[in-house]
Amino acid sequence: MVFCDVVLIMAGKYATYSKWIEREIKIAKTEYSKPIVAIRPWASEQVSSVVSGAADRLIGWNTSSIVSAIRELDP
Repeated sequence: MVFCDVVLIMAGKYATYSKWIEREIKIAKTEYSKPIVAIRPWASEQVSSVVSGAADRLIGWNTSSIVSAIRELDP
């Protein structure tokens, strides 16, 4: 994580129950001050409140959205 500019996290509903996701968010925000892009799974209506709440951007599952979010948040 130290070498990346932006952290990408899948925002599916099951991410809410993952202790690893919570740790990754905490490390990204507190230790490295990295922006987080939450990616909504394709054709998914529900997203993780934990991930979406911590995200700087919540985007859909497509290349142009992902690339745009990274470019916007890249320092």
